[in-house]
Amino acid sequence: MNIIGIVGPFASGKGVVTDYLIKKYSYTSFSLSTIVHDEVKKKGIAHYDRTVLQNTGDELRKKEGDGVLAKRAVQQLKKKSGSLTKIVIEGIRNPGEIAYLRTIPGFFLIAVDASREIRFQRILKRKKPWDPTDWETFKKVDGRDRGDKENTNGQQVKKCMEMADVKIENNGDVKNVEEEVEKILKK
Repeated sequence: MNIIGIVGPFASGKGVVTDYLIKKYSYTSFSLSTIVHDEVKKKGIAHYDRTVLQNTGDELRKKEGDGVLAKRAVQQLKKKSGSLTKIVIEGIRNPGEIAYLRTIPGFFLIAVDASREIRFQRILKRKKPWDPTDWETFKKVDGRDRGDKENTNGQQVKKCMEMADVKIENNGDVKNVEEEVEKILKK
């Protein structure tokens, strides 16, 4: 596999899978959210929450097409390393991103999921400044992230997960996730 895409709702364990691929198999990673964070900073917004990130991603897809984040990521990766070998692209949230990445030979998509309750506990522990800190806000931004009532330019994690080649349930510990990744790579 040349390019592995990782999709899943926030705090599902996408980073755990990515970190394992980097550590064990020397993959290079790129998070699509980096592009969104950069756009927010270009706007001069210093303090922001997940809703600002979601709105910015929606605006980019509306303006430049649903696959824009994946296209930009591939351009940046090609510019940086010259090839697309052993790359993990994390944080896929729109089917247009998958459609673009599927045009690249060797693309493989892994979905990572965990229960809402476990994910909420994880965000409370990690304390990223843009994460929600109460259950009601969490449910609201999680619903939007998954694609509840979302337009085609928006986050559609649920649809993206349905497009995955394999799915990892991450309701356990890191060791369980690493074992699941090993099973996938052996296939």
